[in-house]
Amino acid sequence: LLLIKQMMRLKYDDGSPITDYLNAFQGIINQLAGMGIKFEDEIQGLWLFGTLPDTWETFRTSLSNSVPDGVITMELAKGSILNEEMRRKSQGSSSQSDVLVTRKAGEKSK
Repeated sequence: LLLIKQMMRLKYDDGSPITDYLNAFQGIINQLAGMGIKFEDEIQGLWLFGTLPDTWETFRTSLSNSVPDGVITMELAKGSILNEEMRRKSQGSSSQSDVLVTRKAGEKSK
């Protein structure tokens, strides 16, 4: 019962390492499976998607609409989430670089 409660309350917090979160999610799934409580792969993938915050809504919708057979497996969900996190980080660091370049250019013109 405790593991089910943990699973129900588990939510990804933007800004925390996504790999830690995915490992925690998978750990609970594995513990439940060890107790004989198993969820179909598609349910696991959908459940994982459901634990993402609202800032991931566009990603969820996009992936859901692009899967040919409509089935989001756990592996597909994890791989896609990791790719999206890398994309977000690279966009964030390029935005920060743009700000620094703009700031430096502004300082030189003074």
